Amino acid sequence: MKKKFTIIAHRGFSEKSPENTFPAFDLAIKHGFHNFEFDVQLTKDKVPVVIHDYNLIRTTGIEGLISEMNFSDLYKIDAKNNFEVDQGDYSIPTLDDLLKRYNKISNLHLELKSRDQDLSEIVLESLESNGWLGLKKGIYEIGGITISSFFIEQLIRFRKFNKEERTAWLLEKISDIDLEICLEQKIDLICPRAKFSDKISVEKAQNKGILVRNWGVSSSEDLIMSYNSNSTGTTCDWPLRGKEIIKNYENN
Repeated sequence: MKKKFTIIAHRGFSEKSPENTFPAFDLAIKHGFHNFEFDVQLTKDKVPVVIHDYNLIRTTGIEGLISEMNFSDLYKIDAKNNFEVDQGDYSIPTLDDLLKRYNKISNLHLELKSRDQDLSEIVLESLESNGWLGLKKGIYEIGGITISSFFIEQLIRFRKFNKEERTAWLLEKISDIDLEICLEQKIDLICPRAKFSDKISVEKAQNKGILVRNWGVSSSEDLIMSYNSNSTGTTCDWPLRGKEIIKNYENN
């Protein structure tokens, strides 16, 4: 049976292009995946930048911690992540540049990646200055945004400054205590790892008015597990292949 299920391009189309770069996000949109996920951290001089790891080494080949480098040290570094790619802008994007580039053409899933106590407020300031607040879009509707984190304290800080925008807590499994925390802190989504997503826990969340989406899809089995759990969707490194897997599953 077909149902509404959204595949979110994880760090852009990261299977085919270097993660968390404009080419990866552009490629996702080109293939019809207007929902994409990305990670935000602060540099030493408090510039919000789009990168997953705390250390540059994996994605750039250069040793160095994001939190110990000023943006002036980063902006000329390419984050090609061992991809052999043609010429293009593979620099580490600033959050401001990303928000301007994809305004009104995408739905953003922004992960607060670090524990930096200034991160939530600085991200919120960037969202406000770039016109991304108060749009009241649906969870996967173009123009919408969801603020996610594994760190509950970041979501609590964000909620302290903003009562309206959608928030999502990333964790391994859903527990009853986690659901109560979501209700208490007014967190809109709970996001378990795909292989731990099941109908019972998803239904429990939905009955409390909490939506569910997943992360951590590493196989077709994980993707089908997410789909069968009645989750609203999941992040995925290989969105085109994932879409085909779901299509074939629905038609069998």
